Amino acid sequence: MVKVKAKVTGKGTPDDPSRVNLPTYGMVPGTEEYADKAKRVLKSVVVEIPDDEVDEKGKLDPEKIRRKYRDHPVWSKFKG
Repeated sequence: MVKVKAKVTGKGTPDDPSRVNLPTYGMVPGTEEYADKAKRVLKSVVVEIPDDEVDEKGKLDPEKIRRKYRDHPVWSKFKG
C-alpha cells in the first residue's frame, strides 16, 4: 500500500457522504484537512492505495487504474 493525499468530495452527510474518487482506498485517521475552521467540511485526507495503482515515483497513475478496472463502467474511464 502507498499513501497519497486525495481530495474529498461529498458534504459528509448521510445523503452525501465524504469520499475519495478512487476505486480502492483506506483513509489514514488523523490526516484530515478541513475547508473551514469549524471542521465541518472535509477538504482532503491521506489515503492508502494499492501499489499497482501508482507509478514508480509513488504518484497516482490513472492509466494503471483504467487497465486494472477495464471491465468496470466508471473506473475504466478514470481520469485522476
